[in-house]
Amino acid sequence: MTTASLLSDERPYPGLRPFGFEDSEFFFGREKQISALYKLLDLSRFVAVVGSSGSGKSSLVRAGLLPLLQREAASPGGRKWRFATLHPGDRPLEALRDAVLDLASQTDDPDDLPDVEIRRSRVEYTLNNSASAGLGLAIQNIRGLRDCSSFLVVDQFEELFRYATGEGKRAEAAWRDDAAYFVKLLLEATRDRSGSVYVLITMRSDFIGDCAQFYGLPEAVSATQFLVPSLTRDQREEVIRKPVERAGARIDPPLVERLLNDAGRQADQLPVLQHCLARLWEKAPQSGGKPHLTVAEYESIGGMEHALSRHAEAVRHAPELAGLDPVIQLVFRSLSERDKEGRATRRALPLRTLRDETGADQADLLKILDRFRADDCSFLVPARSERIVLRDETRIDVGHEALLRGWDAMSGDNGWLAQEEFDARRYRGLLALLEAGMV
Repeated sequence: MTTASLLSDERPYPGLRPFGFEDSEFFFGREKQISALYKLLDLSRFVAVVGSSGSGKSSLVRAGLLPLLQREAASPGGRKWRFATLHPGDRPLEALRDAVLDLASQTDDPDDLPDVEIRRSRVEYTLNNSASAGLGLAIQNIRGLRDCSSFLVVDQFEELFRYATGEGKRAEAAWRDDAAYFVKLLLEATRDRSGSVYVLITMRSDFIGDCAQFYGLPEAVSATQFLVPSLTRDQREEVIRKPVERAGARIDPPLVERLLNDAGRQADQLPVLQHCLARLWEKAPQSGGKPHLTVAEYESIGGMEHALSRHAEAVRHAPELAGLDPVIQLVFRSLSERDKEGRATRRALPLRTLRDETGADQADLLKILDRFRADDCSFLVPARSERIVLRDETRIDVGHEALLRGWDAMSGDNGWLAQEEFDARRYRGLLALLEAGMV
């Protein structure tokens, strides 16, 4: 599951995207939380990591816990961990199948690696035709995993609720059946003491109530829950200082204090801070061949309050996107909405649906998406480094809701989100008039 890190001494901050497993050398400030989370695995084989948007759930697991498990597996007498990560998305059973195949690829037993299509069919059949025991059986059938602890991370578990729609009642019902079966597979595998399957989910805290849609899930989530705490001031200072020190660069102490003070007032504290640090690193003047991060440069990029909006505007007005601003607006209006509390939130869509809703030319749409999902901003996902070619079924999503809340063009009083709401209300009003025979 490992890939080359996008972070290095030449680029030590991830920006808006979360830290990945491969970025662990640049992940600081969470040592106590990693240890506390690891200890929960001795209490339960189903763990829920819960926190608000921007609390660092995914980073804590991917760049903190998983590297710790890898180190334990490599140590004499340590548990032999094998792990895989998945997002449920709109096809949770397929995502689970692929995660099991990822586990199989990590074994040393040649019999576990037959023809790729045979292997995929075998795992898929076991998952779909063994009732709720399918996940445990699929893993037990892989000989190289029988003496291992198999660890599955279901990242952004709330996608089960966010994507719970379909085109028509039949499609929605089929989706809900798949989602319910997916949850059953996870829960049963962790209850079966004859195997050694661990499941960890990360989930936004505002979706906890939605767990009641699935039998047994509320009890499992509440039994072994890790609520991600906010970073202390000292921990935030490690997040700021240590990557700079590791890269052999410089950051002025007054800037550290300014960042600490300003970050404490941000709702999406961690992603906004990481984005600001990445922009500082990119724009900072060189000193001895390395960036020198200063207060002057911090103010020039807009500080914590405006850096994200200014960066989004710079991408929006990039030369390669000249003349496409109306389409950019339609794209982000389609990919966002307000939740029941009135907060800007993401609305992921397959590429084909996004194209239909915006009416955009395919070439123009891909040009916009590729620029906004480039590694220098990560405003949209999947990132180009993760998936170069987008297909009709590829689900396009906003990288983090901090962008929707921090970009003035999106969330200002007359921003795109407000315009979308106004147009929606006007459309509903016209429909009501038509139905009343008044138009």
